Amino acid sequence: MNDENTNLYEFQKMNGAGNTFLFHDSRNHKLNINNDLILKLQSAVINYKFDQFISIENATRNGDCHIKFWNADGTESGMCGNALRCVGDIILSETKKNNVIIETVDKDIECWRNGDKISVNIGEPSFHWSEIPLSNPIENTLSITLEPSSFELPNFSAVNVGNPHAIFFFNKDKPEIEKMGHFIEHHEMFAEKVNVSFAETINDDHIFIDVWERGTGITKACGSAACATTAVAASLNITGRDTKISFAGGDLNISWKDDNNIVMTGPYEIEEKLEIDISDF
Repeated sequence: MNDENTNLYEFQKMNGAGNTFLFHDSRNHKLNINNDLILKLQSAVINYKFDQFISIENATRNGDCHIKFWNADGTESGMCGNALRCVGDIILSETKKNNVIIETVDKDIECWRNGDKISVNIGEPSFHWSEIPLSNPIENTLSITLEPSSFELPNFSAVNVGNPHAIFFFNKDKPEIEKMGHFIEHHEMFAEKVNVSFAETINDDHIFIDVWERGTGITKACGSAACATTAVAASLNITGRDTKISFAGGDLNISWKDDNNIVMTGPYEIEEKLEIDISDF
């Protein structure tokens, strides 16, 4: 709810595999969301650091709702797989449907219940340099050298799964994530910055990832990173097309189907509602 006189708005906290979100349902109570609002909300919700801010809006195409994503620094994003599952629970509960369609800026994403978890079909990955996007043409985006760099890094793979990702595979000795994540995110090679996965292969169907999300930094999980890493690992014959992806916050199951679509299945948690007076914002 919101009160026109007090500017009191209702928000909701949720998380997917440890990836934390602050939601606002803008379908009936429109909220003017911009960079400044996101940053002020981060300061206002001092006991809850959210990785992304999510707005649920009325459908603009033929879906059941439309959602928009903002990173913690106030920049907009095109995809957040873990947030999709949280929104999926809301819309599935509302509509009583078996499957719902959630619209993002450029995709219509199918979502359904899978036991006590939720599955989403995030669509097809793109490995073409211009669609990732990279700043310059690169023929083989599965093996790229990051130059110039004063750090010793293995070659990485780049892919877009609704947002851009760079995947680095390491043995157990990973670099300092905070320093390296910031450096790679802002490297001139990436036209729109990039999410960075520091991946370690556990076995031929299990990968552990430390993740750095563009505009946010280190997070406990990232659904799109799990999808991107599975597509890369299968393309490099490191794993098969069905993987368990583990993060500090929990596990996701990813299946890269024969039709080229990636399905992600994982947990979601609906947390408390908050009322925040944004009069001083």
